[in-house]
Amino acid sequence: MTNIENIQAQIAPLRKALINHSLYQKLSTIEDIQSFMEQHVFAVWDFMSLLKALQKHLTCTQTPWIPNENTKLSRFINEIVLGEESDLNQAGVPQSHFEMYLEAMEQVGATPRLITDFIAQIKKGVSVQEAGQQLGLKPAVQNFINFTFAVIDSKKPHIIASAFTFGREDLIPDLFLEIIKNEESTNQKISYSKLTYYLQRHIELDGDEHGPLSLLMIQELCGNDIKKWDEVLAVASQALEHRIKLWDSVVEQLSEQLEPSF
Repeated sequence: MTNIENIQAQIAPLRKALINHSLYQKLSTIEDIQSFMEQHVFAVWDFMSLLKALQKHLTCTQTPWIPNENTKLSRFINEIVLGEESDLNQAGVPQSHFEMYLEAMEQVGATPRLITDFIAQIKKGVSVQEAGQQLGLKPAVQNFINFTFAVIDSKKPHIIASAFTFGREDLIPDLFLEIIKNEESTNQKISYSKLTYYLQRHIELDGDEHGPLSLLMIQELCGNDIKKWDEVLAVASQALEHRIKLWDSVVEQLSEQLEPSF
């Protein structure tokens, strides 16, 4: 068994808990997708932060330019950055996946105000943690982000790569596509083309390109260092635990919306 296979086996129970999460039974309408996206958008945003942290560590982003010690790693991360930060949108215009997600939110009627206010605070120099507190983010969202930036602050590329690679969801794109298809078939005037395009690109890039590249990146970063592999496993487990708690938070919000008001 390879080191990667060992980690995948060790985190299998957490992956199973995520795959079998009750959230997937509760997402059935566009309104449910709206609620989900308003929390999940923060995970889309901080994924980009993990990505840029890796680029900072694995390539030269300063001047004077200095050759990187491992050009293979530079190529891995630059290929992922190209797709995630400057992919082509539905109109063939370069756009980050985060910006595509925001436009998809607006098209389905979700409210991006919280994430846009959050980023506005970040632009002013407010810390990630303070910005979240000021805006009253749900605890699971705040903890999710805090964990990500604790990982980034470790300044250890293999640890950052672990959260980037193993702490992500698999089922959401397929589930969303089915809901969208059903909604559009019942109302011919409705189109959720931007969300459909985003999800299709997510599936294509993750499955065919970025997923395999991320695993190769971890293999290259850890080599035969047992301590690094142990740290990768620990962070992978913690990342999945935070993802599960984020899903719990969405389920709680969906349940609150179903409660009758008097």
